[in-house]
Amino acid sequence: MPASDQRTTRATTCHAGARVNALSIDVEDWYHDESRGAGPATAAEIAAGGARVERNLERLLALLDAAATHATFFFLAGVAREHPRLARAVAAAGHEIACHGLRHVPVALRSRADVRDDVRRARAILEDVTGARVIGFRAPCFVRDVRHLWLLDELAEAGFAYDSSWLPLRYAPGAAPRIGGTRGPTRLANGLWEFPMPVSRLAGHELPIAAGGFALRALPLAFVTRQIRRFNAEVGPAVVYTHPWEIDPESPKLPGTRGYVRFFNGVGRRSMAQKLARLVRELSFAPLAEVYAAQLAAPPALAAADLSAARSPR
Repeated sequence: MPASDQRTTRATTCHAGARVNALSIDVEDWYHDESRGAGPATAAEIAAGGARVERNLERLLALLDAAATHATFFFLAGVAREHPRLARAVAAAGHEIACHGLRHVPVALRSRADVRDDVRRARAILEDVTGARVIGFRAPCFVRDVRHLWLLDELAEAGFAYDSSWLPLRYAPGAAPRIGGTRGPTRLANGLWEFPMPVSRLAGHELPIAAGGFALRALPLAFVTRQIRRFNAEVGPAVVYTHPWEIDPESPKLPGTRGYVRFFNGVGRRSMAQKLARLVRELSFAPLAEVYAAQLAAPPALAAADLSAARSPR
């Protein structure tokens, strides 16, 4: 059966009864992490490790095509500008193009003015390179603290329709903070939709086991799949993510990267591609804009939740 026919058949089956989750790829190369104390990668450091995003992303595209699955690709604008052929190929294959910013710097380390300029420039670059309308955003390293939710006002002002950055983490037992008091989609008073990363209750903690990423690399696939299905039953669609470098066992880390970061980023890479291939065969996935099409089409008058409604952990 041709891939296009497989996609049609799969989509019909999914919407007939199975829960469709949102699959997302944060498109960045191994050297884009600017959280190390020494700052961004130098030209010599990049040359030493080599650019790897193109080969890794092509492998992910093939994996998704084999499963007749589409995803949202949150592109760093710099990657799209350096690899325009690849970015256009992603759009041409029917995947959603969304924005991951211009530089891979956590919001917590940036000024509001810097972020305001960054998201506008990044969106313009992505739309120019791919010819696709960009309505979604995800912050580098997510947003984990209510003090940085001002980002969502900046995104609404810049014209984005949705964000998928909220991933609260707690290392002590108790509820994680929630936007609008829910673990699911929330429309803010500024009109922006927040589609948060899923957190699941486990042994008194709320953890992102159903979110993919490290959990998918480090934990048994059957356990992660059960957590996704549990989230589906309790809340709704789960937003699952990965990166191109997560399927690349040989991808290096920049000199000066902290040891715990090296450990967490290195766990499970050798089996990640196989796990991801099995995951998209066992569960149904689609881009965020498709999974949440009804929410995105809702009239603006329904927006109600203010950012002050984000509940801090007790």
